Amino acid sequence: MSWIDWAIIFALMVVITGFAIHTRKYMLSVADFLSGNRCAGKYLLGVADGMSGLGAVSIIAVFEMIYRAGFTAEWWNLMLLPIGVVIASTGWVQYRFRQTRAMTMAQFFELRYSRSFRIFAGTMGWISGIINFGIFPAVGGRFFQYYMGFPVYEVGIAGVQIDVVYGAIMAVLLIVSLTFTFWGGQITVMVTDFIQGMFVNMVFVVLGVYLLFFFVDWNQIVEAAIQYAPADASLLNPLKTSETENFNVTYFLIQAFGSFYAYMAWQGSQGYFSSARSPHDARLGRVVGQLRNITQTLPLALLPIAAFAFLNSPDVAGTARASHEILASIENEQLRSQLTVTVAARAMLPSPIMGMFAAVMLAAFISTHNTYLHSWGSIFVQDVVLPIRHNIKGTHIISPKKHILWLRLSVISVCVFIFLFSLLFSQQQDILMFFALTGTIYLGWAGSAIIGGLYWKRGTAAGAWAAAVVGVLMAIGGWSITYNWAQVQSLMYTWVPGTWDSMTLRWPVLLGDRAPVNAQIIWFWTMVTTILVYVVVSLLHNQVFNMDQLLHRGKYAVEGGAPQKGSEPRHGWAIFGMGDEFSTGDRVLFVSAYAYIFVFFTVFVIGTVLMFSFDISDYTWGQFWWWFCIVVLIMTTAVTGWVTVGGIRNTRELFAYLAAIKRDDADDGTVIGHVSLADLEKLGDKVDPAKEDLAAPGGDGDGSET
Repeated sequence: MSWIDWAIIFALMVVITGFAIHTRKYMLSVADFLSGNRCAGKYLLGVADGMSGLGAVSIIAVFEMIYRAGFTAEWWNLMLLPIGVVIASTGWVQYRFRQTRAMTMAQFFELRYSRSFRIFAGTMGWISGIINFGIFPAVGGRFFQYYMGFPVYEVGIAGVQIDVVYGAIMAVLLIVSLTFTFWGGQITVMVTDFIQGMFVNMVFVVLGVYLLFFFVDWNQIVEAAIQYAPADASLLNPLKTSETENFNVTYFLIQAFGSFYAYMAWQGSQGYFSSARSPHDARLGRVVGQLRNITQTLPLALLPIAAFAFLNSPDVAGTARASHEILASIENEQLRSQLTVTVAARAMLPSPIMGMFAAVMLAAFISTHNTYLHSWGSIFVQDVVLPIRHNIKGTHIISPKKHILWLRLSVISVCVFIFLFSLLFSQQQDILMFFALTGTIYLGWAGSAIIGGLYWKRGTAAGAWAAAVVGVLMAIGGWSITYNWAQVQSLMYTWVPGTWDSMTLRWPVLLGDRAPVNAQIIWFWTMVTTILVYVVVSLLHNQVFNMDQLLHRGKYAVEGGAPQKGSEPRHGWAIFGMGDEFSTGDRVLFVSAYAYIFVFFTVFVIGTVLMFSFDISDYTWGQFWWWFCIVVLIMTTAVTGWVTVGGIRNTRELFAYLAAIKRDDADDGTVIGHVSLADLEKLGDKVDPAKEDLAAPGGDGDGSET
């Protein structure tokens, strides 16, 4: 790292810290802390929320996958494009969730089901989330330790070997993230994430240009991918992936199903779910996010492919020797897998690109950690502590000052937990497999409760409870089997030796060191099972819910926050269209999203037909991926300019709205009898939470939705 590289990192920190300090004066209420008082526009949401999801841990996880699966992973990812764009453009889940005016998903669960289910869902979501979050600092800290060349220095503490340098790196990075979250809650998180998102987009353009035109000749990369990748684990040919561990076509098919089923179920960035100034902006914010995803496609695919060529090609064997020595010194196989691209990148990238990429990873670390600290800290207070307190004391009264103090203390607790978890936990799986396994505790069943609650008036609390209990039990069972496969084999042989011998003869995979099913497959079967449980149990209870009140339609409409516009998307095929609420810019954005999906999905369909019909050589695939990268680079440049201009405008509007609106202290996430406390004052005598039963047995009820 030269002084230029360090100067780039320092300049980025100065800019985002300045913006963070500026936002402090706007954080005046609980709604400000939790959801930016619902004042964010679509471009600000799309860029900032996208950046919060592009964490250092996510980048390393993708590197780990692409290094093993190569461009074939990008090919099967094209299969997911229609799902992402259609979900975003139709407002699937996001639009209706924003209509409920809930600030957390579990608050919606209380509005729709019951307070006890809110507490249960909040608890399970929080446990699943913080365990999942627990490895984030570790992965990010290890990156900076090995990328910047910091030494490994282990000491024994209470019988445990701890790398104090690595621990210090994590501590510094977490303190920065925690400070930003403290200062202004969701307001600061959104603004700093947006600034970092703009910077990352621009660096990704530079990085793409360097790797395509200045690193090595493209043919060298193709040659290395053909010669040194296993025959049935190709980095170029999507048909030759039968031996690609974990990340074959089955992984992506399950991901496609889960993208629809579990959309918005994961609460790591829940502050963004409720921050839009209107349901229309929430819908288009997702569309912006889909287009912004283009900007990260190229470098996240190219860098691990280039690293593979760098570490395996004899043309650069001398240059790569030091990298091989560093990797050989890492005893933990899983850790070595995570750091392979990191160690190679340190030797591959010249100054100042090396500093730019370090700054990208710093921005990615901070943006995800401040967002997740805010989310999991808020969820514990909003959906566990306060509802339990309400049940015990029978009152919702708590001052905004005390409420915000509790939120901040909860954020600190989450920060301390993930620091200790990262310091002490020994990871045994790929990052994405760990995510799938820990996420299943919540994601395996939450989609049923969310989709059923928002779109099916006959969904019931009993159905949600049944799906949740079954989902949690299946997730815990799957986790136990995956992490203790050797013990499971031993027990099965002891209890039923004859049956076990017969099974292993038929399925030799049962004798392997790893479980025959991975976390992704366990997640799939958990989702399928909980859907059936939710539907069957709900139908048995024969109740109808008042969807109009839940979604603030008709006589239940309320106003507040930033100016709102737009009506709910129509039904049937009309949901793919554009209504009167669309401005000219909105229409251009919408059409661009569909054009993007049409072009790339058409390439995927035609290419898939051709590769099943003809024997396409690996060299031909290599040329295809060259032109694919060129097209994506051009699109990345265009999208970066577009969303930057729109996001700057939205950020100015955010500050103007926050300076002008009147705060409502009742808007704190409290629910009284299926109605938010803030709505009770606005709706007046239209609702009576003490008398009204929103879930009436039989009949058509008040809700018009099926």
